[in-house]
Parts: sequence; C-alpha cells; structure tokens
Amino acid sequence: MVSRWALFRSLRSLHRLREQDPVEEELRGWNWDRPPLRPRAYLGLGVSEVAYRYCETRRDVHLRRVGVSGERTQPLVDGSLVHAVLEAAASDVRRELALGASGWEAYERLSAGAAERLSKLGVDAGRQPWLVDLYKRLALAWCADEWAPAFTEYRVDGWPLGLSRNLKVDALAEGGVVIEAKYGRPQHFHKLALAGYALALEAHLEVPFEYGILLYVSNGSGRASVSWEPVYVSTALRREFVEERDAVIDLLLSGREPPKAASCPESCPFRGVCG
Repeated sequence: MVSRWALFRSLRSLHRLREQDPVEEELRGWNWDRPPLRPRAYLGLGVSEVAYRYCETRRDVHLRRVGVSGERTQPLVDGSLVHAVLEAAASDVRRELALGASGWEAYERLSAGAAERLSKLGVDAGRQPWLVDLYKRLALAWCADEWAPAFTEYRVDGWPLGLSRNLKVDALAEGGVVIEAKYGRPQHFHKLALAGYALALEAHLEVPFEYGILLYVSNGSGRASVSWEPVYVSTALRREFVEERDAVIDLLLSGREPPKAASCPESCPFRGVCG
C-alpha cells in the first residue's frame, strides 16, 4: 500500500539516473527569464492544458479557451472524488496523530467513521464502496507509518513560465518530491505534468525538484486499486514539456480552430459539443 517506506524506497532506483543524466542548467525553472524557458506569450496556461493529450488535436484546449462549457462526465466526477478522498485521508491522519493518538487508535477511529466522513464529500458508501475502501486503506498505511503526505493542493505561481498564477500541485513530500494523483490508467504525458510542476516550483522557490511520484487509483469492482510510478524529472521530460507549452501557445495565438480528433475519450467534457 502507499506507505512512506514504500513510496520513498521506490525512488532509490532513480538516483543512478540522476547521476548518469543530470538536469541541464538551462532547463532549471529558475532560468525562466531566458531561452528555452522564456515563453513567447503569457497566456496563464494550466499544466493540464500543456501536458495532457487526451485530445490528440488539442481541440479541447481551444474550446475551453473560447468559452465553450463542457459537461461533468462520470470519469471526471470520479477523479475529483479520488482527489477529495486522498486529501481527506491525509489530513485526518495528520490531525489524529497531532492530537496524540497512537497509529492504531487513529486508524480505528477513522475507519469506524469513514462512511460518514466521506458522505460530507459527496460519496455514497452504498453505491461507491471502492472510495470508502480507498480511504480506509490509505488511513491504515499512513497510521501504521504515523506519517501522511500533504495532499493540500500546494499552490504555486507559474506565470514566469507562461503558466497559470494559481497552479495546484496535488502533494509535496520531503526531499522535493512532487506527487500527482491520477484516476485511470497510466499515460506517458502524466510524466510531463510532473515536469511542468517541477519547473514551476523551481521558478517559484529556486530549489531543485528532481523526483516525482505518479499515484494511480482505479475502481476494482468495489475495491480501490492503487499503484504508483516513481519518475525522474529529467532534462528530456522538461524539454518535452516546454516544447508542448510552445505548441499550445502557437495554437492559441494563431486563432486557428483545431479539427475534431479521430477518437474521443469517454472522459472528455466536450464529447457532446465538439462536433
């Protein structure tokens, strides 16, 4: 499960990568005022607008930018609830431990009140038992460690890089580790999101952010399935993110309407209006 020991031990495999392929200085976020990091325009882009390629033509970015309202698809609703449960479990564990409870005492208390706690977040324990299971499993792992990551949506100003002034990083852990939680299956471009957040954090705080963890959650027939992938935020990932950022800026500045994608994922909020 997502224990502190398991998360951070998984990062050990990345140390050799960092030694063999150190981050190039020009792709450190604190060099935001010079190429290649200096943007051609400041459009306040979200990291998701740059990194995520669920829509292969980026028509979704165009529609959102011209004011088209999308719908809240079920995958988007479930993803939002996953983030809410992660944050609730982490904050609840930290609160119980701060009040002096032992790890086991904290878990028993949180587990007993899980359904009621999550109902306040909009979770129906009868219809969505996997989210209750997720909360309990996270609470068990973190109470056993007497530690929990800070799923607090850490806010960072990405404006120097042409990004939003109000970026929200899912979580930060000691050692400059960026944690991004995702609902669904892994995609390569999720790593680009880690690179975007690492660059923004480096620009904002002027300290290195070289490691990330992609935390994946899915609904496994009534139980939560949880896995994670450690990621070295390398020069290559940073460069790819910057190239994607520049491509989005060029698209939006051109005013060109991208064509409809050949295939549209079920999670896309614009499925009903794209055509």
